Amino acid sequence: MKILVLGDDTRAFLSVVRSLGRGGAEVHVAWHDPAGPAARSRYIRKAHALPSIEGAWLEPFQALMRAERFDLVIPCTDPILASLQAQRAELEPLGKIYLLSDEAFEVTSCKFKTAELARSLGIPVARELIVDSKEAIHGAFELPVVLKPRTSYQPGLPGKRKVRKAYSWAELERALAEMLPHGPVSVQENFIGRGVGVEVLMHEGKLLLAFQHIRLHEPMHGGGSSYRQGQALDPALLDASVRLLAKLRYTGVAMVEFKVDPESGRWILIEVNGRFWGSLPLAIESGVDFPHALAELLVRGRTEFPRRYRVGLCSRNWRSDLVWLRKNWRADRTDPTLAALPLTHVLTETLWNLVTLKERSDTFTLDDPMPGLAEVAEMANEIARPFLTRIPFVRRRMRARALAALSGARRIVFVCKGNICRSPFAEHLAAAWWGAGREYVSAALLPLSERPAPPEAAEAARKRGVDLSAHRSRTLDAGLVESADLIFVFDAQNHDAVVERFPQAAQKVHFLGALAESGPLWITDPFGKGVGAFERAYELIWAAITPPRRASAAGVRAAAAANTGGR
Repeated sequence: MKILVLGDDTRAFLSVVRSLGRGGAEVHVAWHDPAGPAARSRYIRKAHALPSIEGAWLEPFQALMRAERFDLVIPCTDPILASLQAQRAELEPLGKIYLLSDEAFEVTSCKFKTAELARSLGIPVARELIVDSKEAIHGAFELPVVLKPRTSYQPGLPGKRKVRKAYSWAELERALAEMLPHGPVSVQENFIGRGVGVEVLMHEGKLLLAFQHIRLHEPMHGGGSSYRQGQALDPALLDASVRLLAKLRYTGVAMVEFKVDPESGRWILIEVNGRFWGSLPLAIESGVDFPHALAELLVRGRTEFPRRYRVGLCSRNWRSDLVWLRKNWRADRTDPTLAALPLTHVLTETLWNLVTLKERSDTFTLDDPMPGLAEVAEMANEIARPFLTRIPFVRRRMRARALAALSGARRIVFVCKGNICRSPFAEHLAAAWWGAGREYVSAALLPLSERPAPPEAAEAARKRGVDLSAHRSRTLDAGLVESADLIFVFDAQNHDAVVERFPQAAQKVHFLGALAESGPLWITDPFGKGVGAFERAYELIWAAITPPRRASAAGVRAAAAANTGGR
């Protein structure tokens, strides 16, 4: 089979690529990160460049399908799946694409409709109130509460719309103020328990394959796991999953997410993912090869698969689990609402799984080692560089080099991951304070263009006199790099990605944070972390760009008005 896989992460996307490649398929990829670890997989036969999924992508994608005549196309992310789903009438005549039926997509992509269907079938869900104003919530629940948007992805809004948790009425009001402009919000009671996923392959509402895992390490306030373990199927959870999807005559893969209280045995349905999920590496390692089975079903019509799998294996995403370990170390383990674990439990759990050979990695495998090694190299750089850059003479030298490059630069490019948070703010601020006679541009490493700045970015920028309302992202390309006199990046990942893609421009690349006399060298990505994270990031960008005297927001607006020709 010749299969096109669409996505870029080191869990679902990489696992799909590996599964299909091991099965003998000719794997092509698109809408991926060319500099990311997953792009190094030996199972990728060919990579295709396409316009951003949020831009004018349809005609180039149709041309690719006509030219390559794929047996199957598999989208691995919500934005790609939603975009292809919306254009299915235009695309399906050109080849087989893994898409859900319209009804199944509508229900599983909408958290409100998923809960409504579950209630109609007698499947337990959290008590909820759907609100469209802040006033509707007071007195309805005890704190903390869980806040859910209608969908995780909404066209026209950048990135994923995340589930949030509020521990105070002030925090609740702030969260609703940010979420409600994009539609109603589900406010739910906080159910204390462990995350459990039942993963299935269905055909016209009938079960073909199933696997179950429990989250061993999940974020303190809930979310995707960094470490999980395979379990035997729980009959009650499997029955609920099958009944829910059978009602939709579901065909395809899904991960039905539950939360289970281990003490009482009570459980509730959380949501359904109608695409490949982040914990997919564990299912494949345990013997349930969902991507290969999906391809066999959709291309060859096969419906019989071995259902037995190995129970007890564990799979860890080391990059995210290191973050979890640090937060768990600092967490208040007396707070039952936090997913924190005793330190002795974490240590003995890890040692036991290593000794019993049950430990696996999401990214590193013996048959395809390069993605794992690339991720380890990235992590080593992230750990070592902060220590090196704190050496005074190293920092002074970096600052001197950056200032010397700035003094003669006429075209200055600011580059960050998505060009919707850090780089556009820096571009506008530099245009205001570094004056006319130069050209200021910002760009993204991700192949996503025409995206607006998220509301949190616009709000934080407005407080400092910078208007990002008209900003739309653009992707860094060879022409822009070649024409630049100076390229400013914000963190080590930005730096390494630019240098790897454009090695001839390595001497042009500098850290923006190096311009500041003190403070951190790297300005981390605030995306998805709330207004406070944007304000901290913009404070560091401000310190690097503005004159030594403290500028005011009004001064920035005045300087920008005087220097509009410089942009």
